[in-house]
Amino acid sequence: IADVAAASDRLKSLAAGSVVFRAGDVGGDLFRIVSGVVTVQCRFTHQDAVLMHMMWPGEWFGTMEVMVERKRNYTAIARTEVTLLRMPGNELQALLRRRPEGIIKLGRHAVYGFDLAMQAAADLLIRDASARCAAVLLRLADRRWVSRPNAGLPIELPAPQSELAMLCNLSRSSFSRVMKEFAASGLVTLNYRSVTLTDPARLRSVAEAGRPTANVSY
Repeated sequence: IADVAAASDRLKSLAAGSVVFRAGDVGGDLFRIVSGVVTVQCRFTHQDAVLMHMMWPGEWFGTMEVMVERKRNYTAIARTEVTLLRMPGNELQALLRRRPEGIIKLGRHAVYGFDLAMQAAADLLIRDASARCAAVLLRLADRRWVSRPNAGLPIELPAPQSELAMLCNLSRSSFSRVMKEFAASGLVTLNYRSVTLTDPARLRSVAEAGRPTANVSY
């Protein structure tokens, strides 16, 4: 899909806070993030859950709706200013009829999403709070797996500690205590309404102390 995107996709710029689509919407457009961060809110989550996952430049989303022709099952929102490359659903279907091998690439995206969901569930089962926090932060930042090309690069997570604490299944005070320990060790830098992962490699060591991590690569 990516090698023919330039001929079919349309650039779409969105301000922070803009909704790309909502759970329950009908639509088969496929999106690729060119710049910025898009957050995911799943329709299966508790009403207090604002953030479930973050998607970064280079990632495609909307794959499952294309493959199984169903309504959106999550809400995608621009967390920062974003630029998206949009593949209209009708053009994508026409492309797949001409290039059926593209189904394999779509399938890989779908499998990656499934593996990501399993990893998120497994990370929440880590008993040690520090290990669980490290695992969740790494997943949100696309630094969870050492096989990823950006695995060792620092990155800023545009999310307040209240959201991150919820995703780690910790109280705000417990999460804050872990973050202060991480900051004192040089693993993270605490900013206003964001956390920078300064040493993903050492954070992975903390996460793996709680449970061996998968090595996912697609």
